[in-house]
Amino acid sequence: MSKPEEIKEERKAPAVIVKTEEERDVEELREVLKAVSEFLKELSPTLKDLIETILGSLRGDALGKEVGVFYRSLIEAGIKEETATKMTEEFLRRKMEMVNVAEILPKLSQMAPRKQVEVVEKKTAEKESGEEKSG
Repeated sequence: MSKPEEIKEERKAPAVIVKTEEERDVEELREVLKAVSEFLKELSPTLKDLIETILGSLRGDALGKEVGVFYRSLIEAGIKEETATKMTEEFLRRKMEMVNVAEILPKLSQMAPRKQVEVVEKKTAEKESGEEKSG
């Protein structure tokens, strides 16, 4: 009688990964930045439409018509000419202030993703340099 062949299965123990607090922080930061990035991508079309609306109303021809209509409506409503002129000047001044906001928003949106990447890269570089020192 022959011995039954022994079947040996090599089973590897599951790998146990121990992470330092710093590594967990880096992972958490990555998740947060990913969520922020997705939010900004969703928000981007809305901001773009808003900026186009603001800038569109500040085109010379459109702005001139809008100021003229504003002034005429004040006069037609019985506002004195001097008061209507002052109100129209204030209306135009505030419109022009919007240009500054419209110019700032795209700059901010361009800066935000770069800062996120820099933070992740910095954390990764710090992590790697820490491993090199301990290794």
